Amino acid sequence: MRISAVEALKGRTLVGSNVLDTPNGALDVQADGSLRTDEERPFISVFTDASEGDDTERGMYGGALTDIVFEMGISMPMVETDQETGISTVVGINIPASDGAFEFFLDIVQRQIVNALSDPDNAWAEIYRDLFTNVVKTKYVGARNSEDGQRLAGHQLRLTVDLCGDPSGSAIEPGSALARFLETLDGSDDAVHADMAEAMRATIDGSALEWETIQRKLGLTRGQVDALGLGPLNDDAGEMSDISIEVEGRQP
Repeated sequence: MRISAVEALKGRTLVGSNVLDTPNGALDVQADGSLRTDEERPFISVFTDASEGDDTERGMYGGALTDIVFEMGISMPMVETDQETGISTVVGINIPASDGAFEFFLDIVQRQIVNALSDPDNAWAEIYRDLFTNVVKTKYVGARNSEDGQRLAGHQLRLTVDLCGDPSGSAIEPGSALARFLETLDGSDDAVHADMAEAMRATIDGSALEWETIQRKLGLTRGQVDALGLGPLNDDAGEMSDISIEVEGRQP
């Protein structure tokens, strides 16, 4: 889901291609509550945070409520300065750089994120939306810092989504969101994406028998599977021979 969101946002907001996948410290909150960043251009960082499931079953392949977080940041060193006039303007919107302009920039980017992830013509966004069933909660947070002359402003959009479960041993269903995700990775210009797809397929070999898939999905022991009549016959069960059944009663 996170990878799909990153790809869906690239080139569709004022930050251009500077959409970061789980960066360390792109928008860092210090112990005193102040902000820091090592980025040199306005950015969006995307990462998944807390995940929690309330399923009472023992299996661990089911979906869970998961937070996906979008952080946006811009600071004074990231503005564009006209060499002739010396006037600094905010990247992409050409208005004089100021605290208010930074907030306006982030408001626009935040809206562009929502637009991009909701776009029916965005193939990556379509996959992203298909990997969860619904958005359970939305939270917006803003912060800013004026120390050290950095004048950094940041916004955070946190979505709690009901994530779909993982395959538990059976083959990936053709046409499913996961199948389309892997196919899109294969067709990407980024060679790393193809390696990711290969690694994911290796963990979902699809060779499990039907009873094995059920056992994994429900987290059952082999004894429980057999007790439910779902397991295979034992090798020493022998072959069934021909039998005859006599029923007393009047013939028709």
